[in-house]
Amino acid sequence: MRQCLVIVPKERTVFKKTMILVLFLLTCLLIIASIPVPILFLIPAVICGIIWFYQNYRSDVEYEYVYFDGDLRIAKITDKRKRKNVAWLTMEDNIILIAPKGDRTVYKYENDKSLTYKNFGSGRPDAKVYELIAKGEKGIARYEFEPDEEMLDAMLIKYSKVVIK
Repeated sequence: MRQCLVIVPKERTVFKKTMILVLFLLTCLLIIASIPVPILFLIPAVICGIIWFYQNYRSDVEYEYVYFDGDLRIAKITDKRKRKNVAWLTMEDNIILIAPKGDRTVYKYENDKSLTYKNFGSGRPDAKVYELIAKGEKGIARYEFEPDEEMLDAMLIKYSKVVIK
């Protein structure tokens, strides 16, 4: 029995990168415009600066996957300090199947719109994404996550019928 830990940082989307750049430019323009008329432009400059700061430095997201003895825990870490458990699954009770994204075994689950879907991946196009099909309180759910080879090998040792590599 070994514990496997994988931490995957989530990539910023193009929209978020654009929003951060626009907020920075708007803050700079408002600061420059507040030199002749400080009463009119200083308060919006401070508000835009605060929003830019939180979007740029306080909105980093990472996902943590921990596998130990048949338990898979997924946590969302925000700003490298706030940790929230988002899923706690057991291989015997909850997990139906773990397979690479696009595999024929998960095809019927990918096209089913009634399933709950959650993406716990980085969002990088070159990442090796796996799909996890699990039973929950509200029915069957589909999760996307990015385990590494060590975690998949640890799962395959005991649960070779559930995990497809």
